[in-house]
Amino acid sequence: MRQADAATDDKIDLFLVEADYALKYVDTEFTMPVKDLGITDADLADQYQYTKDIVTDSNGVLKGVSWQGCPGVMFYSREVAKDVFGTDEPAEIQEHVKDWDTFNETAKTLKDKGYYVASSANDTYRVYSNNVTSKWVEDGKINIDDNIMKWVEDSKALVDAGEIGTHDLWSDDWSRGFYPDGKVFAYFGPAWLVNFSMAADKEGSIGNLGGWAATEGPQGFFWGGTWICAATGTDNASLVKDIMLQMTTNVDIMKDIVVKDDDFVNNKTAMNEMAADPSYSSKILGGQNPLGMYCAGVESLDLSNLSIYDQGCNEEFQNAMKNYFDGNTDLDGALDLFYKSVVEKYPELTY
Repeated sequence: MRQADAATDDKIDLFLVEADYALKYVDTEFTMPVKDLGITDADLADQYQYTKDIVTDSNGVLKGVSWQGCPGVMFYSREVAKDVFGTDEPAEIQEHVKDWDTFNETAKTLKDKGYYVASSANDTYRVYSNNVTSKWVEDGKINIDDNIMKWVEDSKALVDAGEIGTHDLWSDDWSRGFYPDGKVFAYFGPAWLVNFSMAADKEGSIGNLGGWAATEGPQGFFWGGTWICAATGTDNASLVKDIMLQMTTNVDIMKDIVVKDDDFVNNKTAMNEMAADPSYSSKILGGQNPLGMYCAGVESLDLSNLSIYDQGCNEEFQNAMKNYFDGNTDLDGALDLFYKSVVEKYPELTY
């Protein structure tokens, strides 16, 4: 906010934003249109459309670029799969989780063998919330989409049956399933989750042993990602442009990111080539090449229902529903807590 008066060497040139709060920044004057840097539509033609939608402001102006694509899949334990289903082949496991009704039936089978279908009800939340048909806020009023309420109904049944937990994401209890003793069948997430956040570097973890595999799961979704935005008033516009183009459009650099980091990148050509490359595989996924699965998932993403209220509404909804899942309140009480928490965060809203 002090950019205009800052000394040349103190001016901010670029900054990074995450998906959940991207619109908060791109819908302001503080972010430069990428076209003002000299970056054209042709330069970005190979990028996935959803990565552009997230950082397009309310006037249809693109305000950032990303090197990363974050389509999500279901990661499952190969050992659990073999113990319960007699196979760990992704195509066969997909048949057991192909939609939510089938997933919920499979949870019963897993429980009978001593396993949780997933660590927490919060693991499935983003899959449901990425498949809504309406926005969190419609004409200034808080709106709960039917698919969000389906998550509540399905999750409550799973929790009550002892087939899933209610742990907060990133908590110690949630993370126990990264190890065999945690008795967790699946987690949901993009490449960064299994590669950077599920203890793959820790001896004895499922990831370290190459014991995870990936399949599509009940619905396509995405989670997170990092976008580069140029700060309005930068005195290094040409350098910012070069960083953006090298990081997000240079196929060689992007392939290098995939090989070195096991990540999924925002370039259709690079990803399609590597999805078909028999020499590429993920050690964490037991030698599987999951890139084709990610490619299919990313093309199906529809982000037309994003809003600037998503971060706050998603957080408060999960917090409120945990009280319901844990039996501390009924559904009406949890919904009341949610509405009051959101209005406290966003006083301009009604319900």
